[in-house]
Amino acid sequence: MEMLDKAQPDLSLDELRFLVTLFETQSLTQAASSRGLSMGVASRRLSALREAFQDELFVRSGLQMLPTARMRAMLPKVLNLLSLSQSLFSSDAFDLANTRRTVRILGVDNAVMTILREAIGRFAKDAPNATIEIRAIDSQMFELLRTGRADIAIYPLKTVPKDFHVVELYHSRRGILVRKGHPLIDLYNKKGFISAEDLHPYRKVEMNHAGAPDFGPAVDPPQEVGISMPYFLAVPYALMETDFTYIAPVLTLLNFLRDDRYELRMLPAPQQMSAFTPSVVWHKGTHSDPFLQWVRGVIVGSARAEARRLGVVEEPEI
Repeated sequence: MEMLDKAQPDLSLDELRFLVTLFETQSLTQAASSRGLSMGVASRRLSALREAFQDELFVRSGLQMLPTARMRAMLPKVLNLLSLSQSLFSSDAFDLANTRRTVRILGVDNAVMTILREAIGRFAKDAPNATIEIRAIDSQMFELLRTGRADIAIYPLKTVPKDFHVVELYHSRRGILVRKGHPLIDLYNKKGFISAEDLHPYRKVEMNHAGAPDFGPAVDPPQEVGISMPYFLAVPYALMETDFTYIAPVLTLLNFLRDDRYELRMLPAPQQMSAFTPSVVWHKGTHSDPFLQWVRGVIVGSARAEARRLGVVEEPEI
């Protein structure tokens, strides 16, 4: 009890929320607007917080308010305190229909097409006043999740830092997407399979999500790159007028084949290629949040149901 006996500043939860908002926006003006404060009140609040913590907390750099090392270090503790305070007033029977929370998901465009599509419909029906915000994956993925600036990441990771949770959705085979009339189609019809050597003469479409965490090798056959880009949904346009090839999870390729605008064909990838395993990742700080538990459950359940329905993947053993 010694810690409780020491004199400490009497800070409100609203002041702590103001710190988090200022950290996210890096703008005193935006933080004030977001918290419904005048600029005068926001300035005085920041001054009081600086005095309480005996640190500048934020320093101006051009138009931005950049957090100090002390602020960055204590942000996870502030977020944890806010999470704990929220749990005091929440119950298992949270009001899903009326919540106006925003779920911030980190992912790539392919995740929306293959993993989130059915989940978005369920979300819109059961939580009609809530919002989904999807941001691109980059090198800050773990930091965004750790500091509460993002809630969930969808990315094919099996190994994560110790303060994170990860659930693998399923294991997916890979396929080769080519234009109709591609020379590989005749070769496959003759041989009944495509080997790594068969792919050597053809250049490939490659994804280049700069700064995204490395999820390990897929044992890709050695091919020169014909086009490199970060957009999965643009792949068909790179294939229709070329002899490029694109190797990806079968579930992704099936979505392209459904679209009559694309004259494409899918072939089985070489057997030595590893399976693709998308995962849902989140920080332990949000693990017990009832609303986010529901969101994660919807994503996992919907993605696995879609995989079973199409019959192209197998769920991991639990």
